[in-house]
Amino acid sequence: MAIGLLLCETMRGTLTLDGDAPQPFAFSLRAFTTRIFSLTVPRPFRGQLRLGDLHLACHGELTIRLTGPHYRVAFEHPELGPLEAIGHKTYGRGGLIRSLITCPLTLYRQGEAIGQAEVAYREPILLFLFRSLRLVREERAYHDAEVL
Repeated sequence: MAIGLLLCETMRGTLTLDGDAPQPFAFSLRAFTTRIFSLTVPRPFRGQLRLGDLHLACHGELTIRLTGPHYRVAFEHPELGPLEAIGHKTYGRGGLIRSLITCPLTLYRQGEAIGQAEVAYREPILLFLFRSLRLVREERAYHDAEVL
C-alpha cells in the first residue's frame, strides 16, 4: 500500500436547526490522500460527529483552497435522515486568527437549508502541524479515529 498524508482535525461549536435552540455540534475527521503535494485535491474523510446527545459516524470531503479549507460533512440523523453540513473558512474575514480556526456551515437536507452552524478548531493553532498532519500507510489512515 502507498504512503500518504493524513490530516486529523476536530472542530467544535454549535448548530441551530431552523426554529430550534442552539445545540452542541462537533466533528472529528481523518482525511487522507496519497497526492501529498497536490494541495487542492479533495481529500475524502471518515470521522465521528456529535450533535447534542447524538454520537454519529460521518464522512465527506475536505478540500484545501488558497482562500481556506472547504468542508462537506455527511451523516445520517435518526429522525431527519441524511444530512450534509457544508461550509468553508475564509482567511482574513473577521480577523486573521479567527479566520484560521472558525468555519461557518449550512446544514442541508435533500438540498434544502435547514440550519446553521459555526465550529472552530479549539487546539493551540501553533501545534496544528505537529498534532494534525502525519505521513501514514494507506491501510492505517482510518484506524484509531478519535471519539467525541
